[in-house]
Amino acid sequence: MDNALLISLVGFAFIAAGTPGPNNLLLMSSGALFGWRQTLPHLGGILLGFAVVMASSVFGLGTLVEQWPGLLTAVRVIGATWLAWMSVRFFKAALSTGQTNSRVEEAPISRPFRFIEAVFFQWVNPKGIITSLSSAGAYITIADLAWQRAFIIVGVFSVAGLIACSSWMLAGSALKRYMSTGRSAPYINAGMGLLILATAVFILVG
Repeated sequence: MDNALLISLVGFAFIAAGTPGPNNLLLMSSGALFGWRQTLPHLGGILLGFAVVMASSVFGLGTLVEQWPGLLTAVRVIGATWLAWMSVRFFKAALSTGQTNSRVEEAPISRPFRFIEAVFFQWVNPKGIITSLSSAGAYITIADLAWQRAFIIVGVFSVAGLIACSSWMLAGSALKRYMSTGRSAPYINAGMGLLILATAVFILVG
């Protein structure tokens, strides 16, 4: 195995996992609204779902996309639509919480992502799909056999994803802990709604 290529993979994985994207924004908002404990299933679903997408890319998902390029467009549209729907939920929650301004412990959004929802979301997450396809192509020479490449690439991205995504989740949880939830919840919801909506627009035009 080429050590220089492995170092390059590690650097790319941490950059890709740490930069803002649908998963990180949703984790931060969920941490802010529900706390890190209730967000753990969401985190676990992201890690498993992305690992499956990445392994699929190594084993030939890119070839499928080359044959049917419209699939990537469909992923962009579905992912952006899902995110837009999520942003609407945050805006509605911001309005309803701002009007009632009632109990501090009442969750502004009905519930955090379930584990299986986070797993399936990775298949309509354009950032994750593009990152997976790019990595599978760029690091095809990191090992001779496909299962070895999948093991190395998925392993590196899993570690990077665990560290980066946990940081976003804990940042949101800190926001919940250091701010008065009853007064700040409308602003958190509105801010997260804007970030997620901006991400959806970027996905469509990017």
